Amino acid sequence: MSPTAAAPTSTAGETDRDRAGRLWSLLPVAALSGASGYGFARIFPPSDLLPVLAVAVSAPIALSAALSGLLRRRPAARDGRPTLPLWPSVLLTATAWAVVVSATLFREVSDGLPGGPALRAAWSALLDAPHTLLSTILPAPGDPELLVLPHALVWTATAVSAELALRTRAALLPALPAVLAFGFPLVLGADGPGSSYPAAGALAAAAALLILVRSPARLPPRALALRLPAVTAIGLVAALLGPHLPGLGTPYRLGEAATPPAERPRSTSPLDQVAAWMRNGDEKVFTVRTSGAAPGNYRLAVLDTYDGTTWTSTAGLTRTGGRVPPEETTNPAGKDDTKTLNQRFTVQSLPGIWLPVADRPTSVRTPEGTSLSVNPASGVLSTGEPVPRGFTYTATSQLPVYDDAERLRYAAAATTAADADPAQVSLPRVDAAGQPIPSVRSFKKIAERVTRGSTHPYERAVRLAEWLRTTYHLDPGALPGHTYRSLEFFLAGGAGGTSEQFAASFAVLARTLGLPTRVAVGFRPGTRTGSDTWQVRGRDVLAWPEVKFSGVGWVPFHPTPGETGQGGSSAVSAQQPEEPARKTDRDSTAPTRRPSTPAHTADQASPITEGAPGAGPPLWLTVPLALLLLTTAYVLYALWLPYNRRSRRRNAPDARHRLLGAWQQITERLTEIGLPDTGAHTAQEIAAFGAQHVGDGVGRRLPALATLVNEVEYADRGPDATNADAAWEACEAIEKTVHDQVPPVTRFRRLLRAALPGRRPTRST
Repeated sequence: MSPTAAAPTSTAGETDRDRAGRLWSLLPVAALSGASGYGFARIFPPSDLLPVLAVAVSAPIALSAALSGLLRRRPAARDGRPTLPLWPSVLLTATAWAVVVSATLFREVSDGLPGGPALRAAWSALLDAPHTLLSTILPAPGDPELLVLPHALVWTATAVSAELALRTRAALLPALPAVLAFGFPLVLGADGPGSSYPAAGALAAAAALLILVRSPARLPPRALALRLPAVTAIGLVAALLGPHLPGLGTPYRLGEAATPPAERPRSTSPLDQVAAWMRNGDEKVFTVRTSGAAPGNYRLAVLDTYDGTTWTSTAGLTRTGGRVPPEETTNPAGKDDTKTLNQRFTVQSLPGIWLPVADRPTSVRTPEGTSLSVNPASGVLSTGEPVPRGFTYTATSQLPVYDDAERLRYAAAATTAADADPAQVSLPRVDAAGQPIPSVRSFKKIAERVTRGSTHPYERAVRLAEWLRTTYHLDPGALPGHTYRSLEFFLAGGAGGTSEQFAASFAVLARTLGLPTRVAVGFRPGTRTGSDTWQVRGRDVLAWPEVKFSGVGWVPFHPTPGETGQGGSSAVSAQQPEEPARKTDRDSTAPTRRPSTPAHTADQASPITEGAPGAGPPLWLTVPLALLLLTTAYVLYALWLPYNRRSRRRNAPDARHRLLGAWQQITERLTEIGLPDTGAHTAQEIAAFGAQHVGDGVGRRLPALATLVNEVEYADRGPDATNADAAWEACEAIEKTVHDQVPPVTRFRRLLRAALPGRRPTRST
C-alpha cells in the first residue's frame, strides 16, 4: 500500500481520535468545575452545596456535548471539532440555566412554571448575594437566595470550559474558567471555617489530568492509567504544601470593607423585664438538656451603652448560618482554659427575640427557615421575631475557666481604643441644659470610698461586688428601674432591689473608676428535673455585670446577694454562678508580690501575633518568591520532558513502535541543526538532510533507515528487534553529533520552548 493511498484512512482515524479526545477531556473539565465549586464549602454547609454543584456541573457538560455534534458517529468537521457555531450553544446554555434555576432553587416562587417571577427573583438574588455573604457570619444558611451565586458561577465556568475543550486544541486553556471561578469563594470565604487548600489541590490535580488527556502525544489508555498516581500526587502536594507557602497565612478579608445591613434589635430590653419575671416566679420559661461541663448561667442579652436612663446595645446583629465568631481578645493561657457544654433548649414562655445560651456559644443549630442572627461583639443570639412556644434549638459553648488568680489580679483594664469601645467606659455627665449631673459625682465618691487602698483594676471590681452584696439585700418585689435617680435612691437608702439594680449599680460605679463594663441578662441553671435536664422558671432570672480586662476579655461579677458560694475567685466562670469573697478588706489592701510572669496586655501580645505561624513575609517579598517558585517548576519540567519522551520511545512494547520512536527522535534532533520544523518533510528528505550535516559514518545509514520507516509506516512491514536496535544505534550517534554542534544555551532555549503547552513533536510524512 502506497503512502498516498493510506492517507485518507489515516486522516479519518486521526479525526476519530481527535473527536474522542475532545469528548474525553470533558471529564477533567467536570472535575475542574467541581473542585472550583467546592471552594464554596467554606461558605455553605456541604449538605446544601453538593446538590447545587451536581446540577451546575453535569447539566452544562451534557448540553455542550450534545450541541457540539461530536456525539454523532460521523461529525461533519474533518478535524474533530464541533460542527455547530458557537452562538446557539451560548443562547441555549443561558436559557437552560434560567429554566433549571427556576425549577430547582426557586420552584416555590415559580409555582411549577419556570420563568417569570422565579427568574426575576433569581436575578435579583444573584446581584445581592455577594454583599449578603460578605456581611454574614459563615457558614451561611443554605437559602436559595444565596446558593444561586455558586450555581450561576459554576454553571458558567463549566459551560465555557466545555466549549473551550471541544473547540480548541490548547491543553490547559479549558482550565482557565474554573480557576477564575475559584477566586470568588477564595475572597468571599476568607472568614469561613475550614480551608480552601483541599479544593485548590483537587483543582491542581484536575488540571494535570486535563493536560494528560489533551496531550498532543496521544497516550494510550494504559499509559494514561499509569500516570494517574502522578496526577493524584500533584493534588496532594498542592493541598499539603499550600498552607506553608510564604505570604498565604493571613488572607485579605473583603468582608471587613463591606457595610453590613443596619439590623438593630427591635424588642423590649430584657433588663426591663427582670422585675416582671421575678413577680411571676413560677412561670416556666424554658427547659434545657445539657452534656459535658456543668451547666451555668444562660445569657440572654448583653447591654453595653448607658444614657442615664436605660441600658442598650450599640452593636448590630449579623446574620449567621450557625457559627458564632470567637471573641476578639488575646488569651495567652491557651486552649485548656475552656470547657465544652452542649445544650438543647425548648422554649416554653420567652418573650422577645433573644435566645438564651451558656456564655458565648461557638455554634448554634436552629430549625430550618429560622433567620438566625448574632451580635459579633457579645455572642448574643436573636431570631429577629418573637420566639414561639415549643421552639427547639441546640448550642455548643466553650465555657471559660478563670483558674489563674494571679493573672487576673494584675490584669489591666481594657481602656484603650483597641481593647474597648468608648461607649463601654463613658457615662453621661451633663444634662440637656449642659449642667453637671450631681448623681455622677455621688457615684464616683461612693466608688472611690469603697475601693480605697486598691491598687489594681481587678481588685477594685472585687471590692465593689463585695460591698454591694454585703450592704444591700435582694427584694424580688422591688420596683423596676435603673435610671440615675433609681440607682441613687437604691444606693442612698439602703433599700433592697432585684439583680437589675445590683448589676446596674455595679456597672455605673465601676465606670466612674474607668473600668469598661456592660450588663448581661439571663437565667440561673434552674431546677434539675431529670438526668441532665433542667427547668428554668421566672424566679431564675438574673442580671450581672461584666468587666473587660486586657488579654483576658470580659469577666463576670456577681454583686447580687445569694450568689455567694464557698471558696474560689470572685471572677465567676459560666459554669460556676457563685462569686465568693476571696479576701477581706485587710488582706486585699496588704502589699503583695507580683508574679514572675505578669499578665499579658494587648501591647505585649502584639509581637507574639506578628511572629505567629502563618503571618508570612510582606507582599513585596511574597510575589518574587512565588515567581521564582513557578519559574523553577517550569524549568524542571522542561528538563524532564525530553528524557521522559525518549524513555517512552526507547522502551516501547514492540519493535515497530521502538523503530518509529527512534526515527521520531532523529527527526527532532536534526531540527536543532537546521532542519525546518514544519512537520511536512518526507522520510527521504530528512535522511538526505542528515547525510549532509552529520557526517559520512552515520549519514550513509539514514537513507536505508528512511526506506524501512516508510515500509513500516505505510506498507505494514513488521520489523524485528534487530532493526529497532540498529535504528536506536543510529539515533544515539546523531544525538552525540548534534550535542557537539549545538551550544548549551541554544539547547536550553529549545527545551524551554518545547515545554510550552500545545507544542507538538516534529513528525515526518
